[in-house]
Amino acid sequence: MKKRVKQTVACAAIVAMSASLVACGNSSSKDESNGKVTLKFSFDQGVGEPTQKIVDEFNKSQDKIQVETVLLPQDANQVHDDFVNKLASEDTSVDVMGLDCIYVSEFASAGWLMDLTDKVETSNMLEGPVAGGTYDGKLVAAPWFTNSSVMFYRKDVLEQLNAEVPTTWEGWMELADKAVGTNGIEYGADFQAAQSEALVTNWVEYIWGNGGDVFDESGNPIVDSENNIEATQIMKDLVDKYAPAGITTYAETESEQVFKEGKCLFIRDWSGFWSSGQDEGSKVSGKIAATKLPTGPKGEESHTCLGGLDLVVNNAISDQKKDAAIEFISYMTSKETQKKMTLISSQPPVIKDVYTDEEILAEIPFYADFYDIIMTGKSRPLSPKYAKVSDAIQRNIHQALTGETDVKTALTALQSGLEELSKEK
Repeated sequence: MKKRVKQTVACAAIVAMSASLVACGNSSSKDESNGKVTLKFSFDQGVGEPTQKIVDEFNKSQDKIQVETVLLPQDANQVHDDFVNKLASEDTSVDVMGLDCIYVSEFASAGWLMDLTDKVETSNMLEGPVAGGTYDGKLVAAPWFTNSSVMFYRKDVLEQLNAEVPTTWEGWMELADKAVGTNGIEYGADFQAAQSEALVTNWVEYIWGNGGDVFDESGNPIVDSENNIEATQIMKDLVDKYAPAGITTYAETESEQVFKEGKCLFIRDWSGFWSSGQDEGSKVSGKIAATKLPTGPKGEESHTCLGGLDLVVNNAISDQKKDAAIEFISYMTSKETQKKMTLISSQPPVIKDVYTDEEILAEIPFYADFYDIIMTGKSRPLSPKYAKVSDAIQRNIHQALTGETDVKTALTALQSGLEELSKEK
């Protein structure tokens, strides 16, 4: 598989990375000489280089539309704030945006996003990202690329123990008890439990896998359910009995380092670890396999947490620009373009067929296993107040994992906090 694409930008002129826009390519807002409709496409520089290549190809294929890229810092909060400031004031200096999937509900509830229902083809897209781009029954965000977590494990250890791959948390704990001392294993579990967004993405997978959720279908908080208490206790048990002592301070970088040192039986991490886990110096290179996340005692199926960016259209722009935006988004989400983007970047596509494409599998054989995993993908709680929801989850679950409070008390407090949030206008 290709190594991760370096996080470079497409334009050498990027200088001070602040919340201000930095335009790349043709600087004019409209080319009057050829009458093309000019679209400003804004996204963060983390995906700048591969995206610019795709945009350049689109522009070469066009005689009616010209897309100019506008890069923002690779900082989710700065990108979020920049978009909010513009859309809230009906600023039309940006037409199409690459929006983090967790903010779709917030932006849609404010009326800032164009309704894309029946305008963008989604029948061959992964269901999870499409559901995440839907608000109040309308498609308001076209999935662009996605990501999800994966249960990576030491296949050499399982072979040594002649063990099958567990499908439940109980099974992984039993295997961990046997694995310590085998092929350098010191710990059973490795994941991200620092008080951060990473903790949210981990915790929701435990409750989903035990038949629980954050909100019910009506949007009411249900975090203090028996299923969720049981699932959170499983996470707490892993922290106390199977994970490294510093696990409640670990984000991705720290957890990955411990696993690459060969000390852990498994790691829950994002799909990109398949590549970085094989880096030079990794003691587990060639020893990593992947599987679905486990289920809890009350769970029937597991769900991996989705990440990624969606393409959204500024609802304040002209109808002419909206039509052009639809054409551009349709190009960006086509199978052919998604395949190209996959080959030149580390970003998993949203089109199902790309995962089974022979050329893709020859280049990224991991996708043969990853496809079934990402098909279980689910979006984090869809809430217009997601930032506050996330903060409440982080604080209360981290307190439970560190032992500052017990699990049931933490979830009772979280339930109360989310109920108060739901009353806010």
